[in-house]
Amino acid sequence: MLLERDGALGTLGALAARANGGQGQVVLVGGEAGIGKTSLLREFARRVPHQSHMLWGGCEALFTPRPLGPLHDIAAELDPHVADLIAHGAAPADLFPALINVLKDTHRTTVLIFEDIHWADHATLDLIKYLGRRITLLRALLVLTVRSDEAGPDHPLTAVIGDLPSNALTRTTLEPLSEAAVASLMPATGGNAGNLHRITAGNPFFVT
Repeated sequence: MLLERDGALGTLGALAARANGGQGQVVLVGGEAGIGKTSLLREFARRVPHQSHMLWGGCEALFTPRPLGPLHDIAAELDPHVADLIAHGAAPADLFPALINVLKDTHRTTVLIFEDIHWADHATLDLIKYLGRRITLLRALLVLTVRSDEAGPDHPLTAVIGDLPSNALTRTTLEPLSEAAVASLMPATGGNAGNLHRITAGNPFFVT
């Protein structure tokens, strides 16, 4: 059950509509671990028109970073030429323009979801900057999720986001659930919603 997320869903829907009209956007979805970023995006994906191309990748907290991890996750669903460039480890100078050209030539809206970009390697951060600075020319929506408490002022991601055009970037932060929402999630066990809200601080993962 997704509660108290209508505002964030409305924002995502409006940005997807703008992208469908030819003005692509970047949206940064922030919040603490367990706050429901993935659940939000699953509901958003369910509501996106079927003609849109939904591509979902993510970054991992690996000891040995996987360069361009989100692109490898979605490679099989990309243009064969771009997929081949990814598979053969093409340089960003070749790969990034090829990806942009494919996004320009498509006749449907592309929704790119990159999760957990606080764990992104430098190549992925470069890709986010490259796409983000050109996104308004594309029928594309780039959705990025980040744990706000893991991407402070000194994090490389902060500089990347700061370099994106202000007219191309929207930030939305998921807040903890209210006591009323926590009460609605509780099973009929006679428990105290106020105590559960206090113990969990309204974090949906801990409430569940």
